[in-house]
Amino acid sequence: MKAAGSKRAAGAWFRSFPWFLSDAMRSSAADYHHMGPGILIIVFKGIGDVLLTTPLIRALKKGLPESRLYFLTRRPSLGILENNPNLSGVFCREDRPLPAIRAAGIDISLDFMRSASSGFYALFSGAGKRLAFSYPAGRIFHNILPVKKENPGYTVFDRLQLLEPLGIPDDGPEPELYFKPENSARAEAFLSGEGIAPGTFTVTLDITSPREHRRWAPENFSRLADSLVTAFGAKVIFLWGPGELDYVKAAMSSAREKHLLCPDFNLLDMAALLKRTALHAGTSSAPMHIAVSQGTPTFTIYAPQNSPASWSPPGPLHSWAQGELASLPFETVWARLSAHAGAIKGHSA
Repeated sequence: MKAAGSKRAAGAWFRSFPWFLSDAMRSSAADYHHMGPGILIIVFKGIGDVLLTTPLIRALKKGLPESRLYFLTRRPSLGILENNPNLSGVFCREDRPLPAIRAAGIDISLDFMRSASSGFYALFSGAGKRLAFSYPAGRIFHNILPVKKENPGYTVFDRLQLLEPLGIPDDGPEPELYFKPENSARAEAFLSGEGIAPGTFTVTLDITSPREHRRWAPENFSRLADSLVTAFGAKVIFLWGPGELDYVKAAMSSAREKHLLCPDFNLLDMAALLKRTALHAGTSSAPMHIAVSQGTPTFTIYAPQNSPASWSPPGPLHSWAQGELASLPFETVWARLSAHAGAIKGHSA
């Protein structure tokens, strides 16, 4: 019943779209026949999900050097992709980009959303090979539907499985985010203005999350910041994003030590700052994944609903604590964070 209902819903959504594709648009890919294959990757989810798909971009370009790679996403994630040298173009879903997608000459689509809207773009992209992990309504839109194998480890390896039907090996799980010199200059200006020289043990804290179950008490984060100063002489920088400034300022006001508030940085400025950071700590959210993309060690505080094995990369650079966040004791988190911070500081000394 569930499968049939999914197919009916997808079919109804599909029929609601205007049939505006002209004959010229249907043949627009002809100019690309002499070039490498055009490949469209579709991810509509959050910033972290888009960033965690970038290892697939790298693997595709390494396996098919002549390919033209395109990415379809939503506007908040454009900054994650705009400087990626392996991409030939990025399409924004809010811009109704189907004509531009058709004009790009797409041969292969990889749809990670498995929804009616993403399936529509895959189906009408012009791609002869349309891949998605198997789901009940998938045959409406796609013609290659491998079954995703269960993987108890890092989520990037789940995504990389979609390369297998194409015969392309993965190139490792490391996400990539590229920024420009002006982003680095803004980060450096902030740090130097605060008297933070290269080599200083600097820790960024991300204490927010749009999901309530991922939030630990803000006063606990203030205690973590104070403890990092006392135990390691750290310079602690509180990060914030749209709509989060008052929440973060309130948390900082309860601290004993004087900590730093990040300027109004965009995603790329933040990436440049995190590249200069010795350690990033906080909730399971986009800044953690951005830190990973810059090779920065992380410490993440997880609720029971989220698996550390899935969301934290393997290896000694990344550590975590987990529990019911409403009752997770400060002492439990500090014991794990202080051990990790000590190892990181000792390694970098």
